[in-house]
Amino acid sequence: MAYKELSQTLKQNGLTFANVIKENVYATDLEAFKKTAGLRKEFYGNNLPAATWVEVKRLFDPSFVVEIELIAEFLSD
Repeated sequence: MAYKELSQTLKQNGLTFANVIKENVYATDLEAFKKTAGLRKEFYGNNLPAATWVEVKRLFDPSFVVEIELIAEFLSD
C-alpha cells in the first residue's frame, strides 16, 4: 500500500503524517481510488492536509495505478 511506504519514507526523515501539508494524488482510475480514501484516516487521523486528486491516462510505469506526492514541513517547538 502506498501510504505505508510513504509512512516509512517520512519516518526515515524524522517526520510523520502530521508534518504533511499537501498531498497530490495521480490515479489512473480516480473513482477506484476514492473508494479507498477512508484508508487515509488511518495515517492522517483527523488532520487531513490540503489535497489535489487528478485522474491521468497512465503513469510513467504502466503497471502503476496511483502516484502520491507529499509535501511536508518540519514543525518547530
